[in-house]
Amino acid sequence: MGVDQGKGGADRWLGSPPRMEPQIDTTPNQFPEVPPPSYPDTVNSAWLAESMMQMQATVGELKATSQYLTAASRAHDAKLDRISHIIFAAGTVLTIALAVAGFVLDKLWDGMILLLKAAH
Repeated sequence: MGVDQGKGGADRWLGSPPRMEPQIDTTPNQFPEVPPPSYPDTVNSAWLAESMMQMQATVGELKATSQYLTAASRAHDAKLDRISHIIFAAGTVLTIALAVAGFVLDKLWDGMILLLKAAH
């Protein structure tokens, strides 16, 4: 921890506020007497009406596309729902088939053990 020995070091060390320079007036004394030039209007009513009609046509196309996508999404939902039911049914049938096959194999194995014991 060193002591600041530079200019105003003691002031900074004791926490006194920094000295402020006097502010210089930056506003101009005179304003121009000539008004700014007027630019021609770049938007006229015919161009505005045409652009509005094009926007309406585009919005109509977007609505039609949105309706098509909604209908396609519903069709895909129905297909996925059907596929999920098929997969569930296949899993159920496979589980039942494995249970029956396990039961049958267990009984066959018991029979084979009895035959092997009887043969000796």
